Amino acid sequence: MDELEMIRRKKMLELMKKAGMIEVKPKEPRVVIEVITSPGCPYCPIAWAMARELERKYEGVIARELSVATPEGQRKAMEHGIMGTPTVLINDRVEFVGVPNFGEFERRVRGKLGLK
Repeated sequence: MDELEMIRRKKMLELMKKAGMIEVKPKEPRVVIEVITSPGCPYCPIAWAMARELERKYEGVIARELSVATPEGQRKAMEHGIMGTPTVLINDRVEFVGVPNFGEFERRVRGKLGLK
């Protein structure tokens, strides 16, 4: 591949990213959202959907769901003294217990990303 072809490919990749045709996430997330859920909880899917929306919307955000029915979810709940679900952790810190207000949830994530 000659130099001109490399330049063309790089420019095409930049244009595709800008147009939203491809999405490239950073290797290391800057914000990790963990939603602690429990089976049968009617509110947990709402909090989880909000976290997934923020992951989709912002580069550098990763969302994970941890059920208290799993060993990892139980460990996380005990580690943070979680007594109710859903509970939302952002960067391993409890931020919300119950279904958060989406605007406040987004504001806190944006703050962690350094956005206003």
